[in-house]
Amino acid sequence: MEIRKTSNASGPSTPARSETIKLLSDLIAEDTTNPPGNESRAAGVVKRFFETEGIAYRIFEKEKGRANIIGYIGKGHPRLLLACHMDVVPAGEGWDSNPFKARVDGDKIYGRGAVDNKGPLAGILMAAKTLKKVESSLHGQVIVACVADEEAGSKAGMRYLLDECGLSAEYAIVPDIEHELRKIDVAEKGLLFLKVTSFGKQAHGSAPDEGINAVWHMVEFLKLLKGYDKRMKFKKHALLSPPTLNLGIVRGGEAANIVPAKCEATIDIRYLPSQSSLAIIGDVKRMLAAVAKKNKKARFTLEVIDDQKPVAVDGGNALIGMIKKRVVEVTGKKAEIIGISGTTLIKPLAAAGVTAVGFSPGKGLAHMSNEYISLAELVHFSETIVLVCMDLLA
Repeated sequence: MEIRKTSNASGPSTPARSETIKLLSDLIAEDTTNPPGNESRAAGVVKRFFETEGIAYRIFEKEKGRANIIGYIGKGHPRLLLACHMDVVPAGEGWDSNPFKARVDGDKIYGRGAVDNKGPLAGILMAAKTLKKVESSLHGQVIVACVADEEAGSKAGMRYLLDECGLSAEYAIVPDIEHELRKIDVAEKGLLFLKVTSFGKQAHGSAPDEGINAVWHMVEFLKLLKGYDKRMKFKKHALLSPPTLNLGIVRGGEAANIVPAKCEATIDIRYLPSQSSLAIIGDVKRMLAAVAKKNKKARFTLEVIDDQKPVAVDGGNALIGMIKKRVVEVTGKKAEIIGISGTTLIKPLAAAGVTAVGFSPGKGLAHMSNEYISLAELVHFSETIVLVCMDLLA
């Protein structure tokens, strides 16, 4: 089966480029800022596309307005899942144009979500259009998952689909790592979000001895916590940097003249495959106990907000080899395997037993103002995805 490529003719007048612009512009125009998400708006764009192209689909909605829409091409096994998210982060300040109205400037298309993740989503949908035309030749199934809630933990998105809706596949490509088609993500650090709460007793600020200052006790704990990432025991990973610790939020007190009865701190720890989140939590508990032992009035609680395990895919698996081969063919350049410190949909997929890797177009502009993506890259991305799907399923 021959797939006609368009990468040598991705200039302003090509149908692939024009249709990609229209599709991505429609997706950007639907404000799916998370919170609250409202992914049903973008799902409507995808639904119309699937219906126009004759692609079978289902919609799954855990919460009203938080739609996930999944398209299916072919049947049987193996199954290759192409997973993008429809929600975006708040636009913020500093834009030169309306972030929810796509602006085309030469090869660039600007707008919130252009890179993260509506541009890659448009590229995946364009690939799905081509694959639908050769559906009868596929020995397996392509699953196009357009999901909700990625920016806030995936409870209404990928986790919901895997845990409650029966979504499953043998392989997955998650186009959410940028790197201009030059990198393939095969490893991700674990993510551990913890919230520590210090409790005291409120009193008048002029009589602090009559109260118990929750903030001072939190300060003592934070002194012990500082530098903990440098004290951790771990084995080096070839693709991942050492573990990290970030104190993201400290919140306590009502007014300067009130002894604070409560103080909260939220901590972000990224850890390696050689480490255990349970061991890390145990270390934090021991620090809290040390403060409480020193000061009998100190009282703390510890809450695990999120715990996503590290991912390490075999760099020699067949899917990676296919992506490497087709990137060279389509772009003339090589792609190399990497690991990242961040979190993508790869984590819940890997936890469900899916061999998942990251691969996508775009520069490192996610969450920034004046976010944009290269239209030529999007066309190359679509072509590469089509060829990889044919390699795996034909």
